[in-house]
Amino acid sequence: MIGMLISSMSEKETGYICVRAKDMMGSMSDEMLEIHKCQTIEMLKELVESGEKADLACIDITIPEALELTKLFRSKNETAYIILIASLKISPVTYMKPSIRAESLILKPFQSQQVDMAVKEAIQEVLKKYQNPDIDKVFVVDNQEGRVLIEYSAIYFFEARNKKIYLNTGAREYGFYSTIEQLQEELGEQFIRCHRGFLVNQKKIERVIFSKNLILLADGYEIPVSRTYKSILKEFRTSV
Repeated sequence: MIGMLISSMSEKETGYICVRAKDMMGSMSDEMLEIHKCQTIEMLKELVESGEKADLACIDITIPEALELTKLFRSKNETAYIILIASLKISPVTYMKPSIRAESLILKPFQSQQVDMAVKEAIQEVLKKYQNPDIDKVFVVDNQEGRVLIEYSAIYFFEARNKKIYLNTGAREYGFYSTIEQLQEELGEQFIRCHRGFLVNQKKIERVIFSKNLILLADGYEIPVSRTYKSILKEFRTSV
């Protein structure tokens, strides 16, 4: 499932991009397209801060505060394809920055041919990533809902539950079939085993409370620590 974010205060513009993106995705691939529409700056802020995954974003930066939220979006979605909606009244110096790394641009007033070209190119590039994922940057989940690519930096932990593995990103969890042992072997040192049922992203650890056998992660998650893995956690704490 490919996630797309569309942020524009214009219902007409949002609707057009949404329809064209769905039509193009349907003609190019069997992948499902999940679209998040943000027609206010508050909606955009809430979505970006939640960490909701998006492979493709089309953001109107003529809206006040949208540029800063685009930077935040990029920091949380390093591999996402970004299309900026701008106008000739805005200097390119303000948005052509490494902190945004936009791949494409749509200038107002909207011209259907320009929009179609930008959206088509974006979908083609995202589909290439899905067909040949860079496993050094993203974790690939294949389940009944389709394929999902999740950046390692977005993963909080993996949990073994009800004969499946659940990947938690804070905003959402994704279930698939595997084992903690297999994941531990595949993922390397960034993820640390703290319990028979948990693998934790070391970069999300805020504190380890050995007296309570708990790991505190960002956003308030509490992960149990078993006796078997306590010594590993102590080594981790002294190395950071």
